Amino acid sequence: MKTSSMLLVIAALMLSACSRQPTCSVTSGDTGVPSAGCLAVDNGELLLVKIMGGTYGPPGGSIKRNESAQCAAERETWEETGVQVSAGELAAEFDNGFRLYWCEAVSGREIEISRPIEIQHADWYAPELFQHLKWRYANQADIIQTLMIERQ
Repeated sequence: MKTSSMLLVIAALMLSACSRQPTCSVTSGDTGVPSAGCLAVDNGELLLVKIMGGTYGPPGGSIKRNESAQCAAERETWEETGVQVSAGELAAEFDNGFRLYWCEAVSGREIEISRPIEIQHADWYAPELFQHLKWRYANQADIIQTLMIERQ
C-alpha cells in the first residue's frame, strides 16, 4: 500500500474514533483545574480502572485546553472504560488539584477498554471489596468508601 493511501486510512480511522466520543453534558463547568475524574456509581457499585502497574482508582485524567473539569471527567471515563457518563456535583478535591465528580452512567454498565496500554482492566466494584484492591493512592479506598456512605 502506498504511503499516501496508508495515511488516508489512518486519518479515517482516527476521525471515526473521534466521532464516537459523546458530547459533554455540562454546558459550563469548573475551569483552572489540572485533572478530573468520575465517581460513577450504579446499583451501589463503583466503576474503577486498573492501570498499568496494577493499581486501582476511579477513571480520570488531565484536562485539555479550554475544557471544563466536568467535561474532562466525562471524556476520561468514556476513553478509559467505554461507559458514557453525565457529571454532576463535586464529590472531592485533592491536594494536587484533582477533582472527583459524582457521575451517572447513561450508557449502561457495559465496559469497552479502548486503551489497553494504559488500562489493564475496568469493572464495577462493591464498596466491601475496596480494601482488597491495591489502590493508586494511599487512603483512596477509605476516602471513596466514606464519600459513598455519605451520599446514600
